[in-house]
Amino acid sequence: MKPNKMMRNVWLFVVVLSIFALVTVTPGLCSQPKKVAVIPFLINSPQDLGFLQDGLFNMLFSRLSDPGKVDVMDRETIDKVMAKAQEFQVSKGSLTESNARIIGANMGVDYVLFGSLTHFGESVSLDAGMVDMTGEKPTLTFFEQSNKMGDVIPMVNTFAGDINLKVFNRSIANELYAGPKVSPAQGGSQYAEGQEGLNSGGFVNLQQTSQQGFQTHLKFKGQINAMAIGDLKKDGSIQVVTATDFEILIHKLKGTQLLLDKKLEFSSTHRIISLDIADINKNGFPEIFVTSLDTHREGLKSFVMEYNGSTYITLTEDESYYFRVIDDPDNDKVLLGQKSATHPFKGKIYIMKAKGSGYVKDKKLRMPSSVSVLSLAKGAVTAKDAAEYVLINENGRLTVATDTGRIDWEGNKKFGGTAHYSLLPKNDTDFSFQERIYFNPRILFYDIGDDGKKEILAVRNEELGGGSFGRYKRFTKGNLEILSWNGIALAPVSKILPVQGWISDFAVADMDGDGRNELVVSLVGKSKFFTGTKGQSSSIISYKLE
Repeated sequence: MKPNKMMRNVWLFVVVLSIFALVTVTPGLCSQPKKVAVIPFLINSPQDLGFLQDGLFNMLFSRLSDPGKVDVMDRETIDKVMAKAQEFQVSKGSLTESNARIIGANMGVDYVLFGSLTHFGESVSLDAGMVDMTGEKPTLTFFEQSNKMGDVIPMVNTFAGDINLKVFNRSIANELYAGPKVSPAQGGSQYAEGQEGLNSGGFVNLQQTSQQGFQTHLKFKGQINAMAIGDLKKDGSIQVVTATDFEILIHKLKGTQLLLDKKLEFSSTHRIISLDIADINKNGFPEIFVTSLDTHREGLKSFVMEYNGSTYITLTEDESYYFRVIDDPDNDKVLLGQKSATHPFKGKIYIMKAKGSGYVKDKKLRMPSSVSVLSLAKGAVTAKDAAEYVLINENGRLTVATDTGRIDWEGNKKFGGTAHYSLLPKNDTDFSFQERIYFNPRILFYDIGDDGKKEILAVRNEELGGGSFGRYKRFTKGNLEILSWNGIALAPVSKILPVQGWISDFAVADMDGDGRNELVVSLVGKSKFFTGTKGQSSSIISYKLE
């Protein structure tokens, strides 16, 4: 080998060795994600503000998480560690920096975030600290106070921005998380500002029309899977449409009872799970959008129907979309379609438009992961003009997301729950097991208090044994809660008394034509375990809304 060629090889070896040493030794290059433990903040208040603790944790979790760079530990793990710490008196009372270091060392994290929120009268203060477990950086402290409860969110935004910049060298404007500030109208409710946001927001009493608190309009032998209400014939009369697995039943109200007007039967290969009514093709007669699974619950066989002036016809069938009609902020009806995918919560969601006798994609929505269009609604939550969506995710958590797909808030209580499910592809060695993925019912925005601010109506069906039966869902009680944003979280302002069984669907409509809307609920009776829908009974009931 020639000397100059040998020297080139030597230099090449040295350069490669230097690069290898730099990558393996230099901190920050190819490093593991930093682990952060957010200890639930201590709440000091004469009122029960437990929801604030959950809200603060969820906001800090979402604002600090950075996939591949910053891992924030989940709440369940934190709660287990804190329960253990309390046994040894480590976290009794207010958490100090020294105790936080002990807890952080036991958890094996890089940083511990802890603090407290104090609320008294009209004042609120946030006191927090971010502890660097290595001791290389001093504890980052934060303290701010205000006379407005709604200022908690800007406080958290500022603190999270400081942490991202000063600890993780991640420059994110605080405005990224802040909703637009609004000035409340005279006598109106507030969204993200003001003490009124804590206690107002459209409190409503569901007026009792009988000793049970509701009125029964229909008793049905079988399971009502879905329900929708509308003027199908455009003659001024309201029809209540219900669905079983492969039948659509159209009812009209006579007196206080719903009487069958038309029964439409389809192929027994259908498993209908949702209905919606809206005039999307703008021909004067609203369509019935039917989301249906196939008989094996592995694919979709959705279809659309319409009254044509003399009879009901099918406009399009065998559609591979989950359909949902929602209201936009101007109360116009918008058709959404979620494309079929291997997982029912993973398909892409589109705004759909009519084309010929069918419907095609118009615009793709930016959504978080794990979303089903069947439990998705659009409306302002955290601020008057906010472009937001509310959804129930696969884990049953009520979630607020922006139209950019960013999650701004996620609750810790389970909502939704139905007996409708889809089967995932077989994935075990003998291809015999299929996981069930259950759907959640619809969500509605509706201005109950007639104060210009829409509340959120969401179903909570309680499972037998608290869900301990795993893949088989059986329900004991059905609830429907009315929620409003209180400045930090979605909190219930009213709810119906629990009913036996489970709520499969609901609607808000002037069903009896008296000029006042009713809350109309389809209720499936409680059944014995492993009996399926045999011997099942259902009802349509209503509550007066004022």
